[in-house]
Amino acid sequence: MSFEQDRRSIYERRRNILYLVANYLSSMGLHQTRQALIDETHLTSEFEVCDNIDLDTMYQDFCSYFLLKFGKQPRIVKRTESIGPLPTVHRKLSGARRKPPPPALKPESLTNAGDELQALRVTATNLPTHSNDHTEGPTPPVVPYANPKLLVRLQDHFTSEWKDLAEEVCRDLIRKDLRQRWSNIKGLAGPIKVLKESVIAPLEHPELFVGLAQPWRCVLLHGAPGTGKTMLARTLCSETRESVTFFSTTASTLISKWRGESEKLIRILYEVAKFYAPSIIFVDEFDSLASRRDTVREHEASKRFKNEFLSLIDGLESSAANEQTPTDGRDRVFLLASTNLPWELDPAFLRRFERKILVDLPTPDGRKELIEHLLPTVTAWPEQEIQQVVTLSEGWTGDEVRLACKEASMMLLRNKITGRRTISGRVEHEELQFSMLHKAFEQLRPGCVELAQKHRDWNQRYGTQLVE
Repeated sequence: MSFEQDRRSIYERRRNILYLVANYLSSMGLHQTRQALIDETHLTSEFEVCDNIDLDTMYQDFCSYFLLKFGKQPRIVKRTESIGPLPTVHRKLSGARRKPPPPALKPESLTNAGDELQALRVTATNLPTHSNDHTEGPTPPVVPYANPKLLVRLQDHFTSEWKDLAEEVCRDLIRKDLRQRWSNIKGLAGPIKVLKESVIAPLEHPELFVGLAQPWRCVLLHGAPGTGKTMLARTLCSETRESVTFFSTTASTLISKWRGESEKLIRILYEVAKFYAPSIIFVDEFDSLASRRDTVREHEASKRFKNEFLSLIDGLESSAANEQTPTDGRDRVFLLASTNLPWELDPAFLRRFERKILVDLPTPDGRKELIEHLLPTVTAWPEQEIQQVVTLSEGWTGDEVRLACKEASMMLLRNKITGRRTISGRVEHEELQFSMLHKAFEQLRPGCVELAQKHRDWNQRYGTQLVE
């Protein structure tokens, strides 16, 4: 009786696999192949695959199980002795058109290991998409992060598992121009000076940064929300786009649910950043990654990740501070972090940040410059009216000032809509009146006065005091 049950179980398992394959072919747009499989194996429409089961999930679960049990990724496919097309199946599938075999890849055409890996990846991503006529055919290959330089490095030094992690990390690369310039930032001359001194000056004058005058490697920006920390990072990315590789990473990229993978991800991030050097690694909300390790709620996995992070920031491979030979900065990895809660950071991380810069609330002059930048028409107003608006914004962050200026623009837009006047493509700020701007600033209230004072107190004890 048990033999019959085992045989029936094996039959049902194989049958379920056929339904899974048919469902996968349908999701990939291979409708003719799916129909041929159904005709050949006599699958019926009586059953359908459950919505919580698919081949991709089964494959990932198997790879994770294999990695935990044997310490390495399973080999699903392996290269044959000769590189060429797959052997032709003599048994003809009913209802399917036979396609010509793909052209063989000649060994001499693969100039190096990176080209070979790129050819394999193009083949893997060369999958057809859904079409109206249900025809099967290759689509143009899309290799989003197939930089040949990176592929050679991964092929030479990493296993397939580490190459996959490197691709995950490379998704945080910022390649486009964020259209931010230093001239657009008002009232933050101190932090701008530190960032230029850390990144831009070493690239322009590498012969000056020798010995103890090595450029800063780690800078922490702290301040109340809305003071412009992330905007500084975006501007740095835009201003150095042509010469520096910028990684904008978050906890969602570096923290994994699998044991040991978070440590691998942070190491891979630094390896890729070194390869693309000079590089900038920007971590927003840094307290989510570097909180204190001595709390009761701290998990062992989190401690391992932070220990790995600390060793990478200031490890044995770091350049010596007394190095006397000038460098062009092309092997530097600059860590830029921002946080609203610097007192939550672990002391070991604070020690590694050479500059801890307070991004404070804008001064009256800074608020005036910001208002005039956002609303150029106010420059023609009397100085007394402008000072009234600046006084109303006492204790405001830069973002709160921006919101008040936006509200004034919205008032002008509402007047045009209510008056049924002809609305052009944009609002002309020349029509803005002082009463509108004054009313907009009266409607809002500052929300970070106490938090900003707490940042000042913390900066007095642990931060870097900027000298003009």
